[in-house]
Amino acid sequence: MSAFRDAVEQHFPGAMPSSDYLAEVRHRVEPLGFTPDRTLPLVSICRDELTTGFFGQIEAEWGLAFTLAGLGGVPTLGRTGWQAALSHVPDSDGRGCVLVFGFPHIGIELDGTVGLTLRQGQVDPTATCGALSSIFQLWQDNDLPAETDVDDFEATRLALRLVDPQTRPTTLVDLTIAALDAIEVDLWKALDGAAVTDRHDVAVWCGVQIHGHDRDDWIWPRDAWYAGSDSHRRRLPGQVRAPDAE
Repeated sequence: MSAFRDAVEQHFPGAMPSSDYLAEVRHRVEPLGFTPDRTLPLVSICRDELTTGFFGQIEAEWGLAFTLAGLGGVPTLGRTGWQAALSHVPDSDGRGCVLVFGFPHIGIELDGTVGLTLRQGQVDPTATCGALSSIFQLWQDNDLPAETDVDDFEATRLALRLVDPQTRPTTLVDLTIAALDAIEVDLWKALDGAAVTDRHDVAVWCGVQIHGHDRDDWIWPRDAWYAGSDSHRRRLPGQVRAPDAE
């Protein structure tokens, strides 16, 4: 195996190319009534330009998508944004479908280095996710923010959300998984708070987006959930075990 594939398998066992992942999503949810004409995709991924390829793949499969997130992939749109998103769900056939994707992201270079990506037109690789890498460094330097900075709102809010002062992350992978945990909690908090299943069926797919060299995207598929008219949340097949500790 290549150094890249070795690193992927070490940190994110079971990861697959993004196209294979989206084919699996469609295979799992179409029998539940999720078709492009009656589904609104909601996507919670980082605002980094590297994530747009996966976003485009989602839209190619499911149609135009509503963006939920900011830095780190954690939802930042608030009540007003959620109200707007949920008002766009197709309903001409009665119940519509809400297909939610939640992913932080991380880079892995050809030599297996984690947390870096060589971006188009650049000489040297740079941090990926830049926001999570910055927070990880602040954590290591004991220089984390104590409160939200209105001039750096997303990054300081994200740091405060992810940081447990008593438990330092050992690696950037640890912090990325913490971001994934936060994404999943926040997605369900908003969906349950809006009682979405009273009107629509919901599927939530969460994992980690992995950027390889030359915009080669992989997905580590951790969780997949479905909730229908009875509002009962059910796991769908397709999850894999959590990454091994380094």
